[in-house]
Amino acid sequence: MIEIMTLETSIPRADGPRSDNSYKQRKNVARYFDDNWKYATYIGAGITILLSLVLGLSLGKYRPEIKYIVPTGNATRADNTTWILFNRPWILPSGSSASLTDTVIAIGIIIALIPVAYVTYSNYRYVKSVEKNIPRFLRDILESTDSGIILPSALIRTSLSDYGPISREMGIAMTKFSLGYDFKDSVMESCARLKHPFMLQVGMIIVEAYSAGGKMHDVLNSSVVLFNGLEQYTEEKESELRPYTQLVYISIVIFLVIALIINSQFIAPLSHLPAGTQGTTFGSAGSRFSINLAAIPPSYFESIFFIAGMFESIFGGIVVGKIVDGSATAGLRHSLILLVITVIVFNAPGIGIFTVR
Repeated sequence: MIEIMTLETSIPRADGPRSDNSYKQRKNVARYFDDNWKYATYIGAGITILLSLVLGLSLGKYRPEIKYIVPTGNATRADNTTWILFNRPWILPSGSSASLTDTVIAIGIIIALIPVAYVTYSNYRYVKSVEKNIPRFLRDILESTDSGIILPSALIRTSLSDYGPISREMGIAMTKFSLGYDFKDSVMESCARLKHPFMLQVGMIIVEAYSAGGKMHDVLNSSVVLFNGLEQYTEEKESELRPYTQLVYISIVIFLVIALIINSQFIAPLSHLPAGTQGTTFGSAGSRFSINLAAIPPSYFESIFFIAGMFESIFGGIVVGKIVDGSATAGLRHSLILLVITVIVFNAPGIGIFTVR
């Protein structure tokens, strides 16, 4: 009972005043969004993408053709310019426009992915913050108990220090314990709320150390050695995998450069060939077929490259997230950046792929 009264006078209130340093530390802690928020962003993203498809197809006056399927309209505005995002986008073309359809759909996908990427990356940062602070958290508990401080008081000290989300949850756990709650239940509940599988192990270690008596040092010391080894392994793995992020970005840039060269140096000149040289025949006798290059609009190839760029950007970011961060959804932030780069390259005034004619 004496120990409980001591804890009550030492634990800061969860909603009470804190020092300025403690407040600044808490401000920088990443927020974790529960499943309801994640499902809401997924549903919202799906609805936004559907609306962007409808809006893009209607504004671009898309007319499906069995031969092409992808948008191929090459209508211009009244001043004979192709519609692009960064040149008076409010002035729409008079007919079907592939650039308008493709760009509106891409912008809709970007808008749809923003909340999803924010929620998933915020959760990723939260979990990584927990994982990063576990070794230091256990080391400081070991040092405090070795100096003669009882384990609950050592945990109270951690709630006043900067261990990311761990500090707050340990403060809540010790507040419950000071009010008569079972030590094991209070610690395990707080560890479960931290959403990292390692924290359940940490909680069991703390509970075992609390009941170990004179062997507390051995229990905590072995856990410190274990998590120090895991920390070193994680840092080495991240340093080795980080170059894959650059590799994906470089591959997207190379793809866009190649698309620009093909459209400007090959596709556009072919569309201006004289009428007598535009037909090409392939095959042998009895199975010949011809291709009339004049019948294939340049916007057809532009749409193919644009759609391919969008898919490569989305899945490239997801692959980076899975390889480097260990979470595919955490890579959506890279997908957003790559999608924005793709839209800019295609819509850049004067040099964009949509402006090549």
